[in-house]
Amino acid sequence: MEPQGPRFGVQNQDYEVCGFVRKKLDPNGEYQAQKDALFTVGRLIREGQIEAFSYRELGYEGMKRFIGESVFDALDHCRVTDCPPAIERSRFQQGNFFNLIRKGGKEDMKLGVPTALSQITFMQMLCDSDRLWYPWVLGVKDLLGLTDFELDSFHNLACFRKLCAVSQSSENYPDMFHLWTAQRNHMDVFLTLEKRLPAIGSQIERSKGMGVEYPTKVRRPIDFLHSIGVTDFDQVPIESDRFYPFIEVWDRWQRDCRRQLGCAPGMAGTRAVAS
Repeated sequence: MEPQGPRFGVQNQDYEVCGFVRKKLDPNGEYQAQKDALFTVGRLIREGQIEAFSYRELGYEGMKRFIGESVFDALDHCRVTDCPPAIERSRFQQGNFFNLIRKGGKEDMKLGVPTALSQITFMQMLCDSDRLWYPWVLGVKDLLGLTDFELDSFHNLACFRKLCAVSQSSENYPDMFHLWTAQRNHMDVFLTLEKRLPAIGSQIERSKGMGVEYPTKVRRPIDFLHSIGVTDFDQVPIESDRFYPFIEVWDRWQRDCRRQLGCAPGMAGTRAVAS
């Protein structure tokens, strides 16, 4: 909330209006630059120069963090196609939704929250080297409702186990599952802001024979843009230390909506979940 100022005389100069300000910039300038580069990525998606995808497990992770006003969202109005997970976890884990979307790592254990339905619990189960999954799932595929795509994933389970072995920690298993899903869906690039995952991806590319077996590249935004020949990046549309009144933001969103989607005022645009 900030003072509106004397618009109609001195009597209402102390009135406050609702609005938005940009969060403080990250002290790590390189990381902030990676985040800012997402505005260029978003424009290329909207222009159809990049085909973007996401899937359910990334959506679960997105529920754990707040995304601000859509008019300032780098991926606002981007068409993001949903793709199937390598294996749909809900076929094997069912229960409280908020337990299901948990990672189940060290932080959850410190908090003492249930982790039996978490991502890591399921992925550790898949990494069980003593289990011959493929013959077993063939016998129960109709009972579980498994698709041919998922059956192929079980047949390809050694790929996921190798990725987990390279990652060296169960804390990284969810990221390895994301990467495996990207590979199963024949993605060229898995885009991430994280530092750890690209390092693991580089290790996979350098490993003997693995670079051919796992063709999906892991890239951060700037590296990805450079790889496709983009060197001039878009300006971030929100300035630091500036207050944006809500009505100004709303009017701007409606103009952008009509221009980019041709939709009527009040109709929501497509939102994307970033990894």
